[in-house]
Amino acid sequence: MVIFLWGLRNYREYFVDVLASFITGARFARHELNELVLPVVEADSIVASNDPATKALEAAHTMAFRHGLGASIFASQHPSFTVEDIKAFAASAFSSGNIAVLGTGIDQVKLSKLVEKSLGKIPSSSSATTSSTKYYGGETRVESSSPLQTVFIGFGTAGAPSNNLATLASHISPEPHVKWSKGISPVSEATPTGTTVQTVYLPYSDATLLGVLIQGENAADVKTAAQAAVKVLKSQVSETDAKKAIAKAKFRAASEADSRDGVVSLLGNKVFSGTDASVETALSSFDAVSSSSISSVSLLCGFA
Repeated sequence: MVIFLWGLRNYREYFVDVLASFITGARFARHELNELVLPVVEADSIVASNDPATKALEAAHTMAFRHGLGASIFASQHPSFTVEDIKAFAASAFSSGNIAVLGTGIDQVKLSKLVEKSLGKIPSSSSATTSSTKYYGGETRVESSSPLQTVFIGFGTAGAPSNNLATLASHISPEPHVKWSKGISPVSEATPTGTTVQTVYLPYSDATLLGVLIQGENAADVKTAAQAAVKVLKSQVSETDAKKAIAKAKFRAASEADSRDGVVSLLGNKVFSGTDASVETALSSFDAVSSSSISSVSLLCGFA
């Protein structure tokens, strides 16, 4: 679990104390589960089951990883877990060996002192054991009542996320650089009007899912856009396109660092792996990416 400290400079000690009090003294009341949490869980599950994009990504995870990351992030509309189950999970997860604290705009020594003062008494326990993620892949079809024709084409990789994957995602992304324009990506140029193509790049601690999500009301137009996306994935990346993609990927990473979730995504796995967890190091590592290393990703994943 990664805790991100983002608050007003004069109230950092207060925020750390609040986080510590929740971790060490959360009550997990039964009425909160039944009256506040479960209705939200049910509502989220209903919305997800009726959204074709969400269903496509859920199916992609299941086919790619099967277990672990392949499990749905949405609980069933009538979950069977109890307050006692939640308390047991919290007791094993909220331990000193499973918590990392990230902070921005604060000296590391000061942050360490605050964490030691407020979180130093958290009991330690053995780290949660999970099996390494494996990539399987496959193809599936899911029925949907939505009028939108939806297709996800992509691949997954096992192991830590790489800058090559992030740069490839930027290369195939049809997102325009200028507002209201169609974009200059080969994918966007071949996409029929009324059809949308969205790049999906989901890095996890020991795996990555990368691909394109295509939606449109006309099946033929969706097929045309899908063929264009696959063609780009199979093509060798030129030096010029590689430089553009690297700059775009680096800009995207820098933009994500301005938000709480972005920092956790960018640096979270680096904390637990023991590597340098700084935004500057994360951005400078893109300098090692090249056109050949980007193209090799598609080759390894069976597209080239």
